[in-house]
Amino acid sequence: MVPGSVHTPETVKLLREALDDIWASLRPHERVRISRTMIAVRLLEMAAAGERDPARLRSAVLNGLVKPAA
Repeated sequence: MVPGSVHTPETVKLLREALDDIWASLRPHERVRISRTMIAVRLLEMAAAGERDPARLRSAVLNGLVKPAA
């Protein structure tokens, strides 16, 4: 987790929406390998670093967690 992080209600709402959006975009085989918790942790790390743009959050999480199909 991100110890000591405190987020406004607006940021929490944005992160929740990003989490739901990212999860919905995953294919079934990706959902087997990636948990919602893994996504949430990455989102919290990015938010702690100041990122608030939904598109950048989504892109960074997907690029970091989802591996291209071989």
